[in-house]
Amino acid sequence: MMTGIRFLVAIVIPMIAAVSGVASGQDQQIRKADSLLAHALDRARSGDTASALKALERATKVAPRYAQPYYHRGVLLSRSSVLGMSDILRRRAASGAIKDALDLDPGNPRYLMELGRIRLKTPFLRLDAERLFRRALSAAEKRGDPRVVAEVRWELGQIHERRYMTMANRRMPLGSLSTFDPERAVSDWHYTKDFFDQGSMVIEEAGELNYRKAEDLYRSALRADSTHLGAALGLLGLLYEGGRYEEVVATGDALRRGLPNEPRLLMALGLALHRLDRDSDAARMFQPALALLLPEERREMLGLETILRRDAAKDYLMLGDSARAEFDELYWNIADPLRLTPANEARIEFLSRVTYADLRFTSPEFRTRGWRTDRGEIIIRYGQPPLIATIAPETQEIDNSESMARITTIWYYPDTKLRFVFVGPPAMNYARYAGDFQAYAANARYLDPVSFDNLRSRLPVDSIGVQVARFRGDRTGIADVSFFADVPVAKLLANTDVSQATLETGFFLSHPDRRPAATAIDSALVRLDRPDAVSERSWHRALSPGEYLYRIEARQAVSGRSARGMAPLKIEAFPAGAFLLSDILVARQIGLREQGAKLRGRNDLLIKPSGTLAFVRNDTIHIYWETYGLAADSTGVGRARVKLNLHVDKLQRTSGIDVVLGGIGDAFGLTAKGDDRVSLSYDRTIAPDVIDRAPDYIALAIGDSPAGTYTLEIEVADVVGGRTARRQRILTVRNR
Repeated sequence: MMTGIRFLVAIVIPMIAAVSGVASGQDQQIRKADSLLAHALDRARSGDTASALKALERATKVAPRYAQPYYHRGVLLSRSSVLGMSDILRRRAASGAIKDALDLDPGNPRYLMELGRIRLKTPFLRLDAERLFRRALSAAEKRGDPRVVAEVRWELGQIHERRYMTMANRRMPLGSLSTFDPERAVSDWHYTKDFFDQGSMVIEEAGELNYRKAEDLYRSALRADSTHLGAALGLLGLLYEGGRYEEVVATGDALRRGLPNEPRLLMALGLALHRLDRDSDAARMFQPALALLLPEERREMLGLETILRRDAAKDYLMLGDSARAEFDELYWNIADPLRLTPANEARIEFLSRVTYADLRFTSPEFRTRGWRTDRGEIIIRYGQPPLIATIAPETQEIDNSESMARITTIWYYPDTKLRFVFVGPPAMNYARYAGDFQAYAANARYLDPVSFDNLRSRLPVDSIGVQVARFRGDRTGIADVSFFADVPVAKLLANTDVSQATLETGFFLSHPDRRPAATAIDSALVRLDRPDAVSERSWHRALSPGEYLYRIEARQAVSGRSARGMAPLKIEAFPAGAFLLSDILVARQIGLREQGAKLRGRNDLLIKPSGTLAFVRNDTIHIYWETYGLAADSTGVGRARVKLNLHVDKLQRTSGIDVVLGGIGDAFGLTAKGDDRVSLSYDRTIAPDVIDRAPDYIALAIGDSPAGTYTLEIEVADVVGGRTARRQRILTVRNR
């Protein structure tokens, strides 16, 4: 994990190195101090802060009139301290070292700037930081040092941006609400809803002046030094926060000339392109950006532990690199809303959330990356909140002491009723959960570790009803598997003026490790000839036993709507000679291809399968199955007793079940009535030529049976062999 001093050194050392080695080599003391300085910088780069500080202290003793060792010692002490009172002695030592450097080199803009940075970390002295930065800027402009000019303007830009973030989305509580109570919010979602609806007033344009000042300072920093990454990211983040996504793209493209291989710049571009619904372009930004990241940082940024339940996250973190890569690939394969589109929208959304958290909540002062903060983790799990409010700090004693001198930030997700409250000091890029919201967030993570519901408005995906039927194959150990789909044409063409359109359909079958087993993509002209029109599609594959995952997708370019059906699938062997049943194939209609012909198998029938397995009251449900491995009696024929059981799982009760069977042989004309279940039985005699694969089909007239969910079970008893086999299907009956 890239944390602590190693994270800070990665940011700071390039700046330190830029000013090392400037001393004259004529003085032996300075040469020796430079050698110690180089050693200290090398130790700092490797994360050995203690050795680096010892080497710098020796350098100040070797060359007591040389400013550089004092300066670098102050920088390292400052960078290895945290904001607040806990490290005040370390920051005092850092200030002392910088002041010693200023005594030797008065007016040095870098030294003044670093002193300002130390003030930023010290409560009650932050206002003095801006004064020091202004002095540093004036000195840098006089010396004509564009890199320092850019650095100081960036620091001043950050001050104004933090002030803007403190004021943005400001609301004033109304009526009896003198403030916002996190404890009431955590226990009752109505409290948060009412706060936004009627319990508060928006303060218009709060923080806008600081927003404009921050933007001007970032732009002026980049005019001084177009390669300044901090100013570039600050400007892009500010533009994004203002909803100026097109400007982010245009500005980011221009900045790439000075920063051609900066991964965080490319990721910021990917974020804006995603918000503009240009996911293919966003993917082209994220891909090289991730490749440019250091392996350790890439592993952290792409890790899925944040969007897994806590126990699953612990297991995930124990995976080796190879197993982790396989898990990641499978996860995003399943999460992909639509394989027919060129980009994986769910993964692009995840990368955008990580980028946003990094861009807005990373804080070198607190030695934290944005995606590891409380706010960052919520963004990664649930996306940016639709409703945000900030409330000014309380200045008088109240029951909720957390709000004293702190900004309260409220995030609310109306569709899911999720809400999160944070508190943090003003004008600092830091906030933590308020009250019991840490426990609330942990519970929300358990119930729903991640949500990509915000993609629905950008990529409407309806459902496709799919029925899978498995039969014994012609070859030993192979199953013949049929996939039947009802593509909802009426929904895909909703709100369009067309009565027919081209529909792209995709069938994807893969192994658990994502290796493709079958893929078929085609386009066909479909017609909207009735309000509930569907396009019936089917695919047939011979498959070996094992675990699979199927996806069936449809996409209509004119409407921009899509539909998908997906599920895991287990194929079991049909051993030769074993007494087994195929799956039950449920259809809207089944009939012989040639009237009076003998039935030997599925190819002798015209079958109109139902993908949805849903019917309307008074419909007729047609059923087909095959029985394998019946024993023959002394005359060579097989004898079976077939029992059909139909029982209610969930019922919208209006009447009892009323069933009439129609079909072949002794099944024809059987009737049954029951309250919540019926059973019908009949005997079958199977000819010798089909005894090893006996086809059966019946028609089930459900009459006025009530709407609800039913389980249909076929039970076949081998009278001669004394064996029994069963198969089930879940059916739905609707009122209309």
